[in-house]
Amino acid sequence: MKVIIVALVTLAFSGVATAQPGKPCNGDADSQPGIYTDHTNPKYPSGLKGTVKEKPYMLSKLIAIEKLEEASRKDFQLTGCVARVSFGNFTPMKNHTAYGYQLGVYQNVCNINEHIVKTVDEYYTVFRVNINAAPVSGMISPISMGIGNFSIDKSRASSQYEIQIDAVNGPNYSKDAASNPSRVSTYVSEKMLLTGRSDNYKDYHSDFVKLNTGVGYVENWQGGDRYATHTEKSSQFIDRHYMFIKPGQPLLLPVSRKQYLEDMLQYLEIEKANFKYASDDMVKKLSSTSSDFAKQRLAVVQADKDAYPQIYEAKKEKIKQLLSTQSAEWLQEQAIIGNDNNSYDANDRLKQLGKFYDKEGEYRVALYTMNPEYLKPNPTQPAKPSLIEVQFRYQIAADRGFSQRLFNNFLKNFDLSALQKMVE
Repeated sequence: MKVIIVALVTLAFSGVATAQPGKPCNGDADSQPGIYTDHTNPKYPSGLKGTVKEKPYMLSKLIAIEKLEEASRKDFQLTGCVARVSFGNFTPMKNHTAYGYQLGVYQNVCNINEHIVKTVDEYYTVFRVNINAAPVSGMISPISMGIGNFSIDKSRASSQYEIQIDAVNGPNYSKDAASNPSRVSTYVSEKMLLTGRSDNYKDYHSDFVKLNTGVGYVENWQGGDRYATHTEKSSQFIDRHYMFIKPGQPLLLPVSRKQYLEDMLQYLEIEKANFKYASDDMVKKLSSTSSDFAKQRLAVVQADKDAYPQIYEAKKEKIKQLLSTQSAEWLQEQAIIGNDNNSYDANDRLKQLGKFYDKEGEYRVALYTMNPEYLKPNPTQPAKPSLIEVQFRYQIAADRGFSQRLFNNFLKNFDLSALQKMVE
């Protein structure tokens, strides 16, 4: 493992002891005094970026978080590690500026040959506070919702058409998709919120509720077994997450059956336009050559163009019928769709359209969308906290005592309520 010699630094917080560079050791460095450096002395140049208006505001929030962490260690002796603060930016929620605080904790080891303290140059223990970062990325697989790329008639080896799902294809596609994407292209699932945050597969829904309501925490076990019996010799590598959200405002809202059907009507118009765009492009390319293969493929595409309008009208009629004949109670139930019959065949998709389930399961997915309250722009300050996520990744192992000690101190002394107040 690559290591670097610990450098002598001046601490920004007087309550933490300093280690001497190259201090002699004998087999174990975990009990040796540690080193802490604040944001004024990062390991790498600061990556925090923002406008003239945003950057001072972001710095004020990040320094406040830094002070909260320092205050939590006023009666705590940092040992066995080097803890370094840094600030940076992240992928933001729409209409927001995202930024965050990080305390990377690097293990000190006793070099086996030189018998002096050195610092491992990669951290595993880390404490992060991210503000306004997008809580989910991407969307549910389009094919799971019966949208996107499709073919029309398997019996004649139909071509597969590439269908953009979030906006009408053409010169303004990218602009329209970014500024006003189709509603179905914003759908997410419980599992997407939990990805990288929880491996509690025995009760995913409970962990989803914790994050979505900002009550409690979830953990993702990256090493060890959360369901096993642990002993003093066991090793665990655990990633804990908290969400701090606007009081009474869930992060994600369920998509009702009515909303899903209405959103699918909007999507059908996008699909119709994009099928024409894709099939016309195929005709143009195939018409440029006179080969027998091109002629055969051209005939298939033309047959598809003739068949699609009937499929489009059948989908539209099915959706309208459900909206007009089903009870208000049925329509207000959450849209839980099946993804066990994924198919690119447009006729198969027509059969599945409008079929809902009562419970989520292995092959059934409940649909959600981002609460619009979190996507509203702040008229005066895009960096104002609307959502804060806390992550503490720590280790439990015989030679990682520094990590568990720091985590236990965090649990006991860090003022999490101060973070909640930032989003209120």
